[in-house]
Amino acid sequence: MAILEIVKDPAEVLRKKAKPVTKINAAVRKLLDDMTETMYAAPGVGLAAPQVGVSKRIIVVDPQDGSGQLYQLINPEITKAEGWVQGTEGCLSIPGMVGDVWRYEKVQVVALDRTGKKVWIDAEGWLARIFQHEIDHLDGILYTDKCTDLRPVPQGEEEAEEAAQARAEAERADEAGAADAAAAGVEAEVAGEASATGADADQAAEPAAAAAGAKRTRRRTAAKADAGAAKGE
Repeated sequence: MAILEIVKDPAEVLRKKAKPVTKINAAVRKLLDDMTETMYAAPGVGLAAPQVGVSKRIIVVDPQDGSGQLYQLINPEITKAEGWVQGTEGCLSIPGMVGDVWRYEKVQVVALDRTGKKVWIDAEGWLARIFQHEIDHLDGILYTDKCTDLRPVPQGEEEAEEAAQARAEAERADEAGAADAAAAGVEAEVAGEASATGADADQAAEPAAAAAGAKRTRRRTAAKADAGAAKGE
């Protein structure tokens, strides 16, 4: 693997629509690995092939949100999208700047992996934002074309801001998971109480039913006695 030079704006390759990959071979897999090493060395959370001077539809993404998930995707496309949320973005090809960009909150990405297998990825939040940013690169679009409040940041602060956003996204996911677990616990507790109440009701009904049966037996016995007495007169 090798660390590649990251192309900076206004390089022409950043404004071209990248070409689809028609054959996945050793050269493509090496490019994926080199792009991955370059992304980590930068450091960044995503990198598109045009950013290393290659006009091909290839991206690598690692949200660095604690999931440990690395995506190496060929010919990625967004096939579904929903929601709308604003967030802060920067770019390795436009160092020292950040801006606020509206993106879809949830997306589905369809692509080929490094073996040529078709994959579907459902992403939301921070990961969905990264995918949209990198796929924009493949169409010659930079985040500065969409952002508001483009502003300079001191060196290192850009990465810190992105890391903070990744942590916040991970915390929101944890909170959502905790809320789901709590809701499940309440449902189980309610179900348990309902079951116990049903059992208590059954237990209470048993002596009442026995008493009613005994009463009916006494009535039938008395009736038979009355009938017998009438016949004997």
